[in-house]
Amino acid sequence: MVSSSFRLVVAAVIRGQDGRYLLARRLPEAHLGGLWEFPGGGVEDGELPEQALVRELYEELGVKIRVLAPRTFAWHRELGKEVLLLFYDAEITHGTPQGLQGQEVAWFKPEELPRLPTPPADAELIRSLSASEA
Repeated sequence: MVSSSFRLVVAAVIRGQDGRYLLARRLPEAHLGGLWEFPGGGVEDGELPEQALVRELYEELGVKIRVLAPRTFAWHRELGKEVLLLFYDAEITHGTPQGLQGQEVAWFKPEELPRLPTPPADAELIRSLSASEA
């Protein structure tokens, strides 16, 4: 049984053929509003992380994806809960990303990532992605 003070979250690291990464901007009224993040969301009870990632990207961005492999994770505290954030490499198999919930969606070069306002939980991954391109 998972504690109510724990939350499991997944996010997709999607790199386009031109080498840019897909990010979505949190809505202004949301927690950490206005920050850019790798798209994803919470894992529901009885759902595998990979299933949650496929569902979240379809619901939020209107794309179908294939989850390729786990990339890394981040552990942090947010709104009084311990959060385990699992990042997965993924690719879009169908559709063009659109912010179906009103959020901005954009592609960024690796060297642009460190200059974006992003949640602290994404910081280490962003350092890794931008350093691998240097």
